[in-house]
Amino acid sequence: MESSDTSGFVLISVIMPTFNAIETVERAMLSVQAQTYRHWELWIVDDGSSDCTAQYVADCAQQDSRINLIRLSSNSGSPATPRNEALTRARGSYIAFLDADDAWATHKLERQLALMQQSKAALSCTGAVVVRDQGQACDVRVPPRQATYASLLKQNTLICSSVMVEGAALGKRLFPVMGHEDYALWLEFAREGHSILGIADSLTFYHISANSISANKLKVLPYFWRIYREREGFSRVRTLLLTLRYAWLARKRAIKHIRA
Repeated sequence: MESSDTSGFVLISVIMPTFNAIETVERAMLSVQAQTYRHWELWIVDDGSSDCTAQYVADCAQQDSRINLIRLSSNSGSPATPRNEALTRARGSYIAFLDADDAWATHKLERQLALMQQSKAALSCTGAVVVRDQGQACDVRVPPRQATYASLLKQNTLICSSVMVEGAALGKRLFPVMGHEDYALWLEFAREGHSILGIADSLTFYHISANSISANKLKVLPYFWRIYREREGFSRVRTLLLTLRYAWLARKRAIKHIRA
């Protein structure tokens, strides 16, 4: 059995929401367990799954004491709620996020932590290989070296499963319960002047389904309207322009993935 003793080392809390993820959660968990950086705790929050996801995670937790399972009694309808449940329990000096259908390169945590400590960045993201259902890589996303509030308003360059944040800088912030809650939180973080480091290395494997490639991007536009209008307090005109810009960029990316 793996030990949870991290005495003398920086502890990283990994947060993973799950919902009916039995087909992918093993891959995600194994990518955490395979990390060259061993001093982590994994908080998996099952969001009311109707399949055997929770039981599978519970069985794995019996073999590795670094894995912790939280079960929500019913589905919340948003990954914000399970992530927030884990954030209230996380003990690490750094927090890393990983969705149950994604995975990491084995040296992801080690390299990301070293670069964050070296640059004193409060938040960072890595490059990512975009992978289709069949396991075919169809794109590589490389974040800018540094993201600012102004640049994030133009385009969200942070893939959530690649993000790690310093716990002290995150403070008591939680994900807002709304569509694209991760983008809303990154904007808040950047608006307050925190440094966001982009690591070019492809240390994350971001899995997309055929449905997510061809999905109607118009249905998520209200999420961005709410973020720009309600959380950021922009005028209707500026909110409309930013929302339309998102739709245009998302359409270009979807076409690229379909043609790849």
